[in-house]
Amino acid sequence: MRYRLPVTADADLLERLDALAELLPLLSGALDIREAFPHLSRITRRVLPHDALVLALLAPDRASLSIHALTTDVDFRRPDRIQLPPNMRYLFEQPWDHLLCDDMAEDPVMKQIPAVAAGLRGSLRVPLRRNGEVIGGLNFMSRARGAFTERDAPVAVRVAAYVALTLAHKDLADEAARAAEVRERAAALEQRVRSLTDELAVLGRGAPRRMVGTSAAWRQAVAEAAQVAATDTTVLLVGESGTGKEVLARFIHTASPRAAGPFLALNCAALPEALIESELFGHERGAFTGATQARAGLIERAGGGVLLLDEVGELSPGAQAKLLRVLQEREFQRLGASKVVRADVRVIAATHRDLRAMVERGTFREDLFYRLHIFAIALPPLRERPDDVLPLAEVLLEDIGRQLGRRAAGLSREAVPRLLGYPWPGNVRELRNVLERAAILAGGGLITSEHLAVPALARRAAPTGSAAPERQAVPSPTSAVAHGPGGGGPAATLPDVERQMVERALSEARYNKSRAATALGLTRAQLYVRLKRHGLV
Repeated sequence: MRYRLPVTADADLLERLDALAELLPLLSGALDIREAFPHLSRITRRVLPHDALVLALLAPDRASLSIHALTTDVDFRRPDRIQLPPNMRYLFEQPWDHLLCDDMAEDPVMKQIPAVAAGLRGSLRVPLRRNGEVIGGLNFMSRARGAFTERDAPVAVRVAAYVALTLAHKDLADEAARAAEVRERAAALEQRVRSLTDELAVLGRGAPRRMVGTSAAWRQAVAEAAQVAATDTTVLLVGESGTGKEVLARFIHTASPRAAGPFLALNCAALPEALIESELFGHERGAFTGATQARAGLIERAGGGVLLLDEVGELSPGAQAKLLRVLQEREFQRLGASKVVRADVRVIAATHRDLRAMVERGTFREDLFYRLHIFAIALPPLRERPDDVLPLAEVLLEDIGRQLGRRAAGLSREAVPRLLGYPWPGNVRELRNVLERAAILAGGGLITSEHLAVPALARRAAPTGSAAPERQAVPSPTSAVAHGPGGGGPAATLPDVERQMVERALSEARYNKSRAATALGLTRAQLYVRLKRHGLV
């Protein structure tokens, strides 16, 4: 076998190369070289006679060649893949132009290939290159010994260049098709998100359940929800309190094949541990003291639909084990029953806690974590989506107006920067509470900065020669509603005071309900009773 660099062209060679021009229209119209390969071989034989022509491409592992196309007059076994001997791998690492072999049967490497056993002897191999890198090769073979000479090499090199160009065109076409498919899927997904958002807006009239937001982080969460909605996969919604986890769960339900079924929700932190299992799985009569009659649990009542388990990290170890069985085996038992009930329900779990850290601490089951974490969606806090504050405020004021029987006239010019400059640790829920209070104080008029119970933005220094504007006082949640004796306002009622204390405790605890309950000297269950009483959940 002879290893050679390019040879010098002469008149005969140029004539042979010109004869290959017929290949150009053939290959330019072929996106798949395999379909045109027999015609390529037929045209090339006029100037470079051969009995077999093989196109081999380097596999991704760079240790083998795949037979991409082959045409031959000799019948022999055609392997799909050829393992590269270690001493031949240099061909894909060093520059070379062509390889000549007078008799493959006498070559220690090539004598093992099936073509030799079929009677093929002479061989001329040339590389295929893309961006200067060898990606494969063409092998011209003949029954005759010494069938190829140095004068044939430029012809073979020219054919290889045409083949490489065709392969490049196919790759570009495939890439363009994939890009078009991705764009088409993205457009379809965007249209689906819009239509589902509109549908949910209609369903949510009178309640703050509309999908509002144009920020990239929120749109990403919605897009992921739209993708998983069509499946029956368990979803885990992760985000701070008040980020809209239930809104997104309802969105998934509306967009799913279970849309005609019920949507039920359970806040796992709102019930005492002793009642959680009964609420989830139901109970039989006499299962425990006070169980005077049988009762179906939420999993059973949500059959054919969706069950949202909010604050799933608060489940007791026993409830975690039973929920795992529901997710794995799709079955459960009521408390006090021996009969197994099939669970036809899709579970969406939500939490503001780091479940992975809880697994490490041993407070949450690892197997349940992985069952819930099949498809996790992170909901961004409101401070990371400031572009959505004003659109949310508009929708919330509309909902609040229906609830109060009168809508505020809108936000004043100075109220807007107050809303945009506040970090909203309580997220959308805090925004609604602030706006509801402001709407009450505004009495149907324009909401000003004085009505907003959030800290003011730091003011810029006044220009030289001008008087610095007075800092406007920001009323606290208590001072705006309840006044002490001689405070110049109406006396506060007991419900007002209780609500103010709960709101203040939540704000100071950054809306962590466990800490807020501790600060108030209440249990979590007692805190939830007050939250429901005052419409704060």
